Amino acid sequence: MKILVTGGAGFIGSHVADAFLATGADVVIVDNLSMGRRENIPQGARFVEMDITSDAFTQFLLDEKFDHINHHAAHMELRVSVDKPVHDAAVNILGSIRVLDGARRSGVQHVTLASTTAVLGEFLHMPATEEHPVNPIAPYGVSKRSMELYAEYERLTHHMSITTLRYTNVYGPRQNPHGEAGVIAIFLEKFLAGQTPIIHGDGRQERDYIHVSDVALANLIAFEQRVQGTYHICANSAASVLDVVGYLRTALGTSCEVHHGPAKAGDPARTRGSHDAYTARTGWRPIVPLHDGISSTVAWFTQRHETST
Repeated sequence: MKILVTGGAGFIGSHVADAFLATGADVVIVDNLSMGRRENIPQGARFVEMDITSDAFTQFLLDEKFDHINHHAAHMELRVSVDKPVHDAAVNILGSIRVLDGARRSGVQHVTLASTTAVLGEFLHMPATEEHPVNPIAPYGVSKRSMELYAEYERLTHHMSITTLRYTNVYGPRQNPHGEAGVIAIFLEKFLAGQTPIIHGDGRQERDYIHVSDVALANLIAFEQRVQGTYHICANSAASVLDVVGYLRTALGTSCEVHHGPAKAGDPARTRGSHDAYTARTGWRPIVPLHDGISSTVAWFTQRHETST
């Protein structure tokens, strides 16, 4: 079985590649390393440095003839998408169209797309199911929703086999601590560097955190069961920023300080998703409790910090 993981040098994509390698699959990773890191590339995977927005990538898909494409290459900085919407659309819309078009033309058996609950916009009710209204409020959400619509077009018109997975807040080892997303990685990196992170607002805002290993398993199952349609991949839980800080302090064994700053405009008070539909369809469910996941994440970041100093 020959599998392509786009964005496989990134945080989530590298864990997905690990999951497929564990099944004995022939895994190829395409990444332009704009966000990914060479050190994330799993041993045993073939790496090709390439941009998914290029003509060369389309030809690559036609030449390689993969059985499955798992698409995680993306631009994912929400606030950057506001400042640079053309760049965001070029990667997330045009790049995804190349993935879907190349997959159809080369006879790929199944495609899995990584999306986000950011396509929902403001959460009107929780936990949000797949029937929740879709009204993205930032270019990032708009571009991901556009990808979803192109997937629906390919599925309905050309009968392609496609799963779209919408993630909530994914965390775990290898997460980028220098981006705008991923409060666990950002805070942890600052704590280990002896710096004081800033909580925007009172810290009571709640998010639905899901460990990256649970996400990787959801991707594996999507291919194995040839799941069709769009599903939420989440923990259906709510933890505040203050809760996260408490778990980090416990795992680090120290009372690290935090500062409070102004709340970010447009930052929702709560987000929470329902995984009931995907669980009913596949039997998948998240198994890593937040406190355990944070402990393992702290262990990974601590080892990495000690090795680099």
